[in-house]
Amino acid sequence: MGKHLPIAGALALAIIAIPSTATAQPSTAGLDEDLLDQKLNALYEVADHSIVADVRLGDDTWSEAVGTREIDGGGGNVDEDDRVRIASLTKSMVAASLLQLQSEGEVDLDRPLSDYLPGLLPYEEEPTIRQVMQHTSGLFDYFYYLYVSLWQEGDLADVRANYRTHYSPEELIEIGTQDPLLFAPGTDWSYSNTGYMALGLLVEELTGDELHEVLDDRIFDPADLGDTYLPKDDTSGIRGANPVPYLTTGDPADPYFDTTKLSNNQMWAAGGVMSTMGDVNDFYDALTDGTLLDEAQLTEMRRYTDTGQGYQYGLGLMGLTVGCPGDPEEVFIGHTGGGLGHQTYSFHSLDGETQTTFTWNIDDRHSAADPAELDWAIAGLLIAGLCGEDIGERPEEPALRSQQPAVPPIADLLLRG
Repeated sequence: MGKHLPIAGALALAIIAIPSTATAQPSTAGLDEDLLDQKLNALYEVADHSIVADVRLGDDTWSEAVGTREIDGGGGNVDEDDRVRIASLTKSMVAASLLQLQSEGEVDLDRPLSDYLPGLLPYEEEPTIRQVMQHTSGLFDYFYYLYVSLWQEGDLADVRANYRTHYSPEELIEIGTQDPLLFAPGTDWSYSNTGYMALGLLVEELTGDELHEVLDDRIFDPADLGDTYLPKDDTSGIRGANPVPYLTTGDPADPYFDTTKLSNNQMWAAGGVMSTMGDVNDFYDALTDGTLLDEAQLTEMRRYTDTGQGYQYGLGLMGLTVGCPGDPEEVFIGHTGGGLGHQTYSFHSLDGETQTTFTWNIDDRHSAADPAELDWAIAGLLIAGLCGEDIGERPEEPALRSQQPAVPPIADLLLRG
């Protein structure tokens, strides 16, 4: 079986672009709801999982949900207001809090983390806070150690044994830093949930409050995110209605493993926030309209580095170019997240006028009968939302392989979920 996509992190996007072999249909004024319905249903048909989506263009909103909350048809149908674990979209929220604290003179992002949390990282050459936020720190990822069997063999043995275990942030950081740095800080890029655990502790140190309280006060309340929360320590599960999150097992007799009771401690500052698709769009809208950050802070958040993964990365923020015909060079901001079951894409125009967020509830592309068709369907819904364009049917494999750029596997990507 293929590799899983655990866990809190950014579901690393490969190249998503309107392919040269596809015929893009001219967009109409306002949201093309027929196109969005078509692409949602196409994804649902190939994916074997439930989907919730919220797409906005100016004052127009298209919000839909399809499928049942439980894979066997139980739990009723999913709803537009269902919550999911949004995983690494949490990083955008933590980063925004740190940019606010910097503007208040509470922290200097270009100082080493040890200036504020001495002894937390066991390295002589320690990364700056900015490098940790941008994943240029060289820090490894603690999830590799927690779920070795999952990463190396696609075997859920470690997940079954450990997914309900409560760890403190300090314990997870110690687990993630047992080996040397991957590279000297600032010289390369590698996604690290370990770093964002450290940033969560930094926020608590600077404010004197628990992280869930800081996010309530600085992010959720100002942005009016009434259905969003960061769970308290030593808890499990998701409050309210939600599509049940699953991992695929590879066992035809028992193909899905319910991860609802995953310890919320294992995600925390790296990916623990629970939210709805509407609230996620409201958050990124508040990020760009001046509610949470001023123009200078948002510009700083968008100082990207190349990742080699088909997207750029700023401070807790991805930059993705999909080649919309109206502005092929436009960079959409946002993030992706995989919460050991829930997978979420969320991207937005810088002016906040165009927003696309959707989620599904099975962990990897290998749950589909045709993974390449699933990739195409995911790209189709994303591009329909961001560009108002129809990428058409997936080309035959020879044509797909020859086109530049192509739409390669989007979700078969390491541990960046």
